[in-house]
Amino acid sequence: MENNQKKRWRPNLFDFIFIAGVIIIAVVIISFSGRIGGGGGIISTGTQETVRYTLALERMIGDTATLISPGDQLIDRVENRSLGTVVSVEALPSTAFRTNYQTGERVLSEISGESAAIVVVEALATVTESQISVGGFVIRAGAHVSVNGPLYHGNGWIINIERGDAA
Repeated sequence: MENNQKKRWRPNLFDFIFIAGVIIIAVVIISFSGRIGGGGGIISTGTQETVRYTLALERMIGDTATLISPGDQLIDRVENRSLGTVVSVEALPSTAFRTNYQTGERVLSEISGESAAIVVVEALATVTESQISVGGFVIRAGAHVSVNGPLYHGNGWIINIERGDAA
């Protein structure tokens, strides 16, 4: 005679401990995932203040620097965050140090086919004692930026920051 009866699962103490552990881990993961992301968790609460900062965008292809105009909204290319509004722009020829092979000196020379731009940007920033943030992007002199504008994009550095009454 065959035994066709199916065995029923009977929970024991270890099953309850395992299920409780899985639930606790899930709650911890959900609570921490709500705090991370969105850029809001980077800076603690601070005051909202208008900040002007200057970008030096380098090695832009062709005459791309001439496409930048006041009023353009700049967006961070990496995390798609707003970085502020262009206040003024100065288009320049792109330059770099090159070696003069006749004299052996390093000479500042113009790079053909490329341009550069000095862009002043104004944005509403969160200011704390230790840092300034625009849309979750920490603004520091010397920080690398990669920006998109309406018809252009560029890479460069933050070279100056003005805040408060100076802005």
